Amino acid sequence: MTLVLLCIMNITASAQVQWALDTVLTTGANTSGIAITPDNSKIVITNSTNPGKVKIISTVTYSIASIDVSSIENMPDAVAITPDGSKAFVNTLHKTIFIDLSNNTICGSYNAPCVGTSLYGIAITGNTAVYPDLSSGCTQQGLRKINTACSSASSNFILDNSGGELYGIAINNSGVSAIATGFSTHGPTNVNLSTSAVQNITGMSQSYGVATLHNSNEALVYNGDSIVRVSLSSNTVTKRITDLTFNTSFQNIAITVDDKYAFVIGAFDKKVIDLSNNTVIQTFTSGQTNVATKSDGSAFYVTDYYNGTVRVYKNITVGIDELKKDIFNATVYPNPVTNGFRIKGIEGTSELRLTDLNGKVLLTKQVTGNETITVNNLPQGMYIVKIITSEGMIERKLVKK
Repeated sequence: MTLVLLCIMNITASAQVQWALDTVLTTGANTSGIAITPDNSKIVITNSTNPGKVKIISTVTYSIASIDVSSIENMPDAVAITPDGSKAFVNTLHKTIFIDLSNNTICGSYNAPCVGTSLYGIAITGNTAVYPDLSSGCTQQGLRKINTACSSASSNFILDNSGGELYGIAINNSGVSAIATGFSTHGPTNVNLSTSAVQNITGMSQSYGVATLHNSNEALVYNGDSIVRVSLSSNTVTKRITDLTFNTSFQNIAITVDDKYAFVIGAFDKKVIDLSNNTVIQTFTSGQTNVATKSDGSAFYVTDYYNGTVRVYKNITVGIDELKKDIFNATVYPNPVTNGFRIKGIEGTSELRLTDLNGKVLLTKQVTGNETITVNNLPQGMYIVKIITSEGMIERKLVKK
């Protein structure tokens, strides 16, 4: 098996963090919505086609499992995943489909009560999924709340007749408020999910994509073709960050768990924003449709509706030559392994951490390059070896046979 450098974390101060295209996955016509599981092991995408497809992709092996949802309804689009990673919720034109991610099967569905309803963005907090519920054939629009249990069909409706057509949605860090975006004269609204109170977020004339920060009561919102930072405490724009060439999507912002980086997608370009200083640090001239990121930003995934692909961008480092070549060139051998392996290419003592693909630490110890690490008690499968020295940290894949 070819060893792959996954990331270098502790870099020198003069090195610049960047991302580069790693691979392109062929995922089928009209690849649209995307979400990533909390453990970063799977991405879930939708093919907004007839017959409709939902696909589960391993972030490690890039293997793809396909689920035909046409028995429920076609044209699946928006997708969200429960906090425990057990289920994905997919919106079609009129229905929400529940998918059990443990066995990749449909475990339930919910019919929107209004014929002609269009279901776009979707977000989940706790055991509740929330999405914009609207229709040209109905007299009201607002947010639909449904229970995430496969067997449950319970729902509640929050009226939001603020004007315009609701599209995107995100839920704030406390789970109290939902931010709904759409074409309107006053931008998005901040909706209290408990009291059903609706407040306008001022300073915007239109709004599309939206994502909330994890550690503060803030959001990033598309305002026309600009990206703005919004306070959800004062419901005002606090910073206009950048423009995009042109934007036609609505589920197209992803933020790392530490709130350091945001990945924003437009129709013709995409940008990486450093949220610590609200500056664009990287621009790609090609756009696409929607985006999800690993929690630490080591990779982000972009769907391309028109080409039927998912593009994988991995974190790289400009200034790698400043790191000692011993840590950069380190390898784990033999690989695959049966009984034990060694680390080749480092000097002195380093810390080794062996984890499973979910990040669970199985072994931590100080090792040298001449030491054999015994793994004959581990079951067959793939593991991650982290090698940590004073010069930095790298990760290697290890296969136990």
